[in-house]
Amino acid sequence: MARIRYLLHPFDKPFGGVATIHRHVEWLAAAGFDAAIAMAAPPVQDFYASRAKLDLAYAPQAGDRVVIPEGLPHLLAPLAQAPIRRILFCQNQYYLPFAADPMAGIAEFGVDRVLGSSVAVRAFFRDVYALDIPIVPYAIDPAEYAPAAKTRTILLMPRKRADMAALIHHTFKRRHKRHADIPWLSVDGATAAQAAAEMARAQWFLSLSHRESFGLPPLEAMACKTIPAGFMGDGGREYMTAANGFWAPEEDWRACVDALAAAIDRVDNDPAAHQAMLDAGAATVAAYSPARAQAALLEFWRAELA
Repeated sequence: MARIRYLLHPFDKPFGGVATIHRHVEWLAAAGFDAAIAMAAPPVQDFYASRAKLDLAYAPQAGDRVVIPEGLPHLLAPLAQAPIRRILFCQNQYYLPFAADPMAGIAEFGVDRVLGSSVAVRAFFRDVYALDIPIVPYAIDPAEYAPAAKTRTILLMPRKRADMAALIHHTFKRRHKRHADIPWLSVDGATAAQAAAEMARAQWFLSLSHRESFGLPPLEAMACKTIPAGFMGDGGREYMTAANGFWAPEEDWRACVDALAAAIDRVDNDPAAHQAMLDAGAATVAAYSPARAQAALLEFWRAELA
């Protein structure tokens, strides 16, 4: 059987897309595939509690399937002449490294095929390249994301909108003074387990999604019965509705601030509506099960290797 190698950089901070790659490799190995993550050195910290095999001295063999994330094209350069098949795993169309030749099709990325992770990525390749790509949907593991006893805390992950996060924080406390004493907690840079533990306890999650193809944290919040409020980040429209959260138009800080206040008022003043939103969130999460994602992943790779 041909080997499968996902190329990665040993990042010094956590990313949801990298966590997804680790899960893919774990699932493939468990199904009997020769799958590993190829990188130049092990990361300084394992943010994902991953069991994925690492290939730290990858040497290509004929017939290998090499998977490249959309934001790391330089990792393919040393393999330019290798007799391998190259697959782009695109988790965010906003990070694609477009080349100069608009007539090259997906060959401009130096790959033979594209695999996506969301409805937004699939729509992008259909709209721009007239290509209908397969997708492996994201998954929420209920063993990792489950509710705990709630505290009156607003959780946020400000990495993609640090300036906006500060603006929203300060204006919220002034515009909605009745909620000014609620603590805010940032989990930027935390491990997956640490972030999940804090999400489980927080009553509200401020969504700062930005230029996403999907946006996992608001869905993780729903799994933890934490009420999400804030931005959709474009790709979040795949699963975000008025029933499962309080959403604001892109870049509308005032609407975001007011959405967060409305989320707090819902919890404080309308228990029935609060429970209905939790139930809607749980139903949303149920559609993104590990079983569904694993089935799509194995279907893709069995067909690819056949």
